[in-house]
Amino acid sequence: MNTRDKIYNTAKRLYLENGYANTPNTMIAKEAGVNLGLVTYYFKTKDLIASDMLNNNYETLYSHLLEYLPTDDELLQLITFFKLHFKLTGIDPHYDRFIYEMNKFDLLEKATRDGNLYTLYQILVHQNDQIDPAEKDLLCDCAVTASFGVIRALTIKQYEKEIDLTKEELFNLCINQMLYSLKIDYHHLLLKSLVSSANCTIDRLLKEYPQLKEVKNYLYVEDSTIVHEQ
Repeated sequence: MNTRDKIYNTAKRLYLENGYANTPNTMIAKEAGVNLGLVTYYFKTKDLIASDMLNNNYETLYSHLLEYLPTDDELLQLITFFKLHFKLTGIDPHYDRFIYEMNKFDLLEKATRDGNLYTLYQILVHQNDQIDPAEKDLLCDCAVTASFGVIRALTIKQYEKEIDLTKEELFNLCINQMLYSLKIDYHHLLLKSLVSSANCTIDRLLKEYPQLKEVKNYLYVEDSTIVHEQ
């Protein structure tokens, strides 16, 4: 493993174990066995590592979900991904804290814009014939800002116990806001059917890939290939 990867994997592990805010670069350098200057040489800011972690997390989970979902149903893909995301925050306390900190430091939206998750929003907007073609790019941009503004606020308050919400209720609030911002018209029965399908997919996924229940099992291990349970 080269120096950059050693620093990167060490940082990811420490962010999950100790928390993002409680992991200074000096700790990363010490744990990685490198000079402090090398940490800032390869990663100008901590945000770069955290943002890459978020996108790595998305790519891993999304690639596994695509084994079970139709490739041409982006709405179901989006709902299933977010349902899995909220489910995992309820299972893995380290992941829950990490996502809370990413929201608190306002890094989740930035990571989304920098990564492939943003493509799903663009596809859903550009498929919508009810939106003026000249307004689609702007609407997508505004929709992501509005959606993640709500997700950020609710996630922080739920984690800090300022509001009494279960993960299920948090997901429902966030997905409804997201669909509204994207101007996706839906009947509540259709949404219920999509969420039910998402739940079945996630149950099957976590049964066949139980390692996914703990983010550390795939986010910073040297061999990040997740295999089926034998």
